[in-house]
Amino acid sequence: MLNRRLLRIKAMQYVYAFQQCKKSNLQLALDLIDEYFQPDLNSMQVQDKPLLIAQKKLAQDIFSESYQSPAGRILQTDREVDEKVRRSVETAIKYYHNQVKKDAERLQAEIMQGVENLFDNYMLLMQLIVELADFVETDSTERQKRTLTKTALVFEHELKLKNNQIVARIKNYEAFQNEFVRRNLKWNPDLVRQWFRFLQKEEAYKNYCHLASSTLELDIEMVNHILKNFILKNELIDAYFDEQDINWHEDRSIIKSMANKTLKALCEDTATALYELSPNWEDDKEFFRDLFANCIKDLGNYEALIATKTQNWDVERITAIDKILLEMALSEMTHFPSIPVKVSINEYLELSKIYSTPKSNTFINGVLDSISQELIQAGKIKKSGRGLLDNQ
Repeated sequence: MLNRRLLRIKAMQYVYAFQQCKKSNLQLALDLIDEYFQPDLNSMQVQDKPLLIAQKKLAQDIFSESYQSPAGRILQTDREVDEKVRRSVETAIKYYHNQVKKDAERLQAEIMQGVENLFDNYMLLMQLIVELADFVETDSTERQKRTLTKTALVFEHELKLKNNQIVARIKNYEAFQNEFVRRNLKWNPDLVRQWFRFLQKEEAYKNYCHLASSTLELDIEMVNHILKNFILKNELIDAYFDEQDINWHEDRSIIKSMANKTLKALCEDTATALYELSPNWEDDKEFFRDLFANCIKDLGNYEALIATKTQNWDVERITAIDKILLEMALSEMTHFPSIPVKVSINEYLELSKIYSTPKSNTFINGVLDSISQELIQAGKIKKSGRGLLDNQ
């Protein structure tokens, strides 16, 4: 089951991407002002370069003071400015906000596909084990055809991976195979052939193939080796997934965890081996979509509040991931009344353990605990239903 922690991880990735877009848009807006005050090389009049430099600096300063103001795209300043400076700032502010809006809309459209891609890659990873095993027989048949005699022997050990019990369970797991077909997923045989040649050279694979006989434990060990030490560590396979999905490296650890859990369930012969997107995907999809939308809307809203709780920390030196985790947690507490505050805090503490620094856990816990209490007392965090469980 794709639990909400994984959805929070995906949302965090896209919130981080949105932050990077905002930084790029900010620089582009400043560059727009810079271009506004470049000397006109086609002009017959003498250009006053010191004046242009001074105007550019003034315009960029005013822009930096105005572009995030509550008034939105309106220039905010008490300074006396000439028309050219005013026009350049208003143009840059409009450009910045238009680009940010476009990026938000684009990412909101992409984020749901990001989850689908994650699940597709998980299924492709699992099926690749089967494809490699199936190619054992193909390879053996091709070698027989290349011999001069039709009585070429096929040794049993050559087909050991083909007959692997865990591979058979993946192939025979109807829910998995049906979902694989439904998603129109498939592997290119030429790629499987190429990667199989690398697998053949692995000592662990050679040793497995030359065993007198195999057992379930040895079959499990081999399949785990193929997943963890071959597929997930082969540079060509890694490059393939990276080329197909720009989020591959960010999702890699998630997909590995999903595959590991599926293999564990298959090894234990558990019927529910398929890692579902979610048993309540419509509800979780709404949570996921709203979480991202609210987080990007709230970015920066809690910065001043966070600053008051980090007096012994330089806010500018707090890692970008810590800032995002703090603001996502506060946004979730505010916008999702059915999720208890402690649940939100614990979830983002877990994410900090994975994605941030060793000290982040304690830091984030202290900041969130303090701010959440203030927001509850101020009536800005209101819980209902299950969300009241830890707020008695």
